[in-house]
Amino acid sequence: MAFSPTLDRLLREHGLEPAAAPPDLVERLPAAPEFAVPVLLGLDADCHAVSQALQLLGGTASRAALAELLHDPGGRLGETLATLTAWGLVTLDGDGDESTVTSPHPDGLWAHPFGLGRPLADLTGEELKTLVRGLGGKPRGRRAEVLTQAVELLCDGAAVRARVARLPRRAAALLESMAGGEPVFEHVVWYGAGDADHPIERLAEAGFVVRDGWVYELPREVALALRGEGWKPELTGQPDVPLIDTATAMPGDAHEAAGGGAVADGMLAATAAADRAEALIELAGAQPISELKAGGVGARELKRTAKALGVTEQAAAFWLDVALGADLIASELGERLVSTTLADDWLAKPPAGRWRALVESWLALPQAPTFRVTGCCPEHMTPQAPPYPFECGAGDIRQATLRVLATLPPGRASTPEGLRPAVDWRTRATREFAHAATGFVAAALREAELLGLVLDGALTGLGRAYLDGADVDARFPTPSGTVTLQNDLTAIVSGVPAPELAVLLNGCADLESRDRASVWRFSETSVRRALDAGTAAESLLAALAGVSAKAVPQPLRYLVTDVARRHGAVRVTTAAAVLTADDPALITELCGTRALRKLALRQVAPTVALSALPPDETLRLLRQAGHAPVALAEDGTVKAETPQRRRLPVEPARALDAFLTGAEPGTPGEALAVAAVTGQAIVVVWQRREHYMEDVELARDTVSGYCHDCDRDHAFQRARIKEAYLP
Repeated sequence: MAFSPTLDRLLREHGLEPAAAPPDLVERLPAAPEFAVPVLLGLDADCHAVSQALQLLGGTASRAALAELLHDPGGRLGETLATLTAWGLVTLDGDGDESTVTSPHPDGLWAHPFGLGRPLADLTGEELKTLVRGLGGKPRGRRAEVLTQAVELLCDGAAVRARVARLPRRAAALLESMAGGEPVFEHVVWYGAGDADHPIERLAEAGFVVRDGWVYELPREVALALRGEGWKPELTGQPDVPLIDTATAMPGDAHEAAGGGAVADGMLAATAAADRAEALIELAGAQPISELKAGGVGARELKRTAKALGVTEQAAAFWLDVALGADLIASELGERLVSTTLADDWLAKPPAGRWRALVESWLALPQAPTFRVTGCCPEHMTPQAPPYPFECGAGDIRQATLRVLATLPPGRASTPEGLRPAVDWRTRATREFAHAATGFVAAALREAELLGLVLDGALTGLGRAYLDGADVDARFPTPSGTVTLQNDLTAIVSGVPAPELAVLLNGCADLESRDRASVWRFSETSVRRALDAGTAAESLLAALAGVSAKAVPQPLRYLVTDVARRHGAVRVTTAAAVLTADDPALITELCGTRALRKLALRQVAPTVALSALPPDETLRLLRQAGHAPVALAEDGTVKAETPQRRRLPVEPARALDAFLTGAEPGTPGEALAVAAVTGQAIVVVWQRREHYMEDVELARDTVSGYCHDCDRDHAFQRARIKEAYLP
């Protein structure tokens, strides 16, 4: 079975690496609904239609029965069944129209297939009698006879629709909504009797819906009668995508340069992507990227990062997201982003391996790095600070966009608006996140271009090869292991430098530019950096000679030897404590005393010695050896010592009422305390999003409770909650 990013993500969420998952386990996964539902929702609309049709037929049906239930003008049923079979969502037994299609989920995966409610056969006798009376009939006989009456009344679609025309306007509108795909309606009446004029009550009186407590349901046969005779779910296939020639999307010079060259192939962008990630690793290692107290990188720090990388702020946010997803950077104590040890492993990979890791990280992101909004409603269109992930439909829309692009002819492109209908067919996420769907499609194209997968709305050669599962390693140039050293103190490497060569040059020279060739420049500062790292001048010159295409130029030799001659003229050492005495013989005696070996005393002057232990420990050992030392303050005077008594700091436990009385009025702490004591709901603002929470509990450092907006429990750090209020 081929893996998809959806299945990969599900495996990782359950602690399994896709490559290491046992084959028999992978084959059994689709039988579990918690795995099957996300995989099914990641497939196209035709797969959804066939899956729902099979559920309507009881989970097992012949191919001919499926074809009879569906409208398939394009002959898509065979291809769709093959896709579902490949994912293990159905099994096929036999050939041709008489083959049997079986779902591993007897109860089905859809709550209401095709937006239809329960069939009449599943209703109780009383529900059937109520429905028959509402439709103008007189129930008689036992349940089976009443069921036959109900079916006969609903077989006359014209009569049913005529009854609908006599309904009040609001009731007719509600019935149309329920028949269109929302067959269940909940009408809660808290006190007293229900409103007899409510539209749902009018529908119940007219026999169109059945009631079970507060829940009203439109039976399947009623919905089919309202949809009209001959209604069938249709297998449509992917809608046509309006195409544009890449020549019209690119300036003339750029199009000529792209024709068959590196730009059209995506290699320049792919190489630049690895360079950007490497530059970000170096930046985060040398100058960690500060985070906001509320989490994420703020506008000022993002601007600094963008300037250091030589990209726009939007692109800087993209590289932060991708690097975090690839574990190249990580948060240190929630205060700064720092390069990780895995970044060194990534730097040691060949160019193709580096690029593939970045692409895989991007494909697995649930958010759109260049359009960081949730997009579920107008209130959630505010961008969030990078680089932390959050759930939204961008990941599914990204996958669908790439699959649509893969169906276009090579060299043909489209716009985000032109891709939308096809993307809508590929994923349901565009309906769930309709407010941001087109923006997510545009973000997918924009971000894929940064990685070399797409150029001006069309797949590059590299992008098409990657999506087809072809080997892309051969497309990347072989890393160069030689350098040309110039008399002007520059070093030039054609193509992509090998990792070990890049490490050598980065250690003793400064990178000036990287394009089709990389240029480093030697200077006193860069050479001193290599010597500071412990490299001897002779070793550095020998290493450069070993990778140079010609002899090391004389100016470079002079530079290295001159810096080495002056290197170390001034020495700085570390000492935990300094011992001084007026008598040189006393210092010599102390350095030779066996009882003071723990101090590792080192004499640096006739009357000065350095100790490896802190002053307090040095004083203790000297006194223990029979000496009478004194401690000196920073100004050289004798420091008086007072007896030290250890105390372990313990914060007393605080009851909830203590939280209430100790919180300052009008502060988030007071609101949290009130919510914890009284059980009231509270709105907590966390990372610029409001969370409507109940069952709030206060611990020493955290606030926890159930969030209605996210439909799950949350635990926030109390110190980082800057805003909270009682609704």
